[in-house]
Amino acid sequence: MVYILIVEDDVQFNKIVCSYLTENGYNTVGCYSAAEAFDQLERMSFDMIISDIMMPDINGFEFAEQVRTTNKDVPFLFLTAR
Repeated sequence: MVYILIVEDDVQFNKIVCSYLTENGYNTVGCYSAAEAFDQLERMSFDMIISDIMMPDINGFEFAEQVRTTNKDVPFLFLTAR
């Protein structure tokens, strides 16, 4: 099973991405902030992280940089409205 962490502060878009990936055979966990995502990363291991770039607490690049201090191998895919 492939586990994907979705970090997107737009609730509706987060649900859409999670639903689409779940319908296509992936296990997803949706988070609405980087802080919530860090909590999930402590609980379980993910095969991929899909992250928004423009988030209210820290941006997606800062989030990825912090994740990389503990997990250098997890792939990131960034989403943005820019």
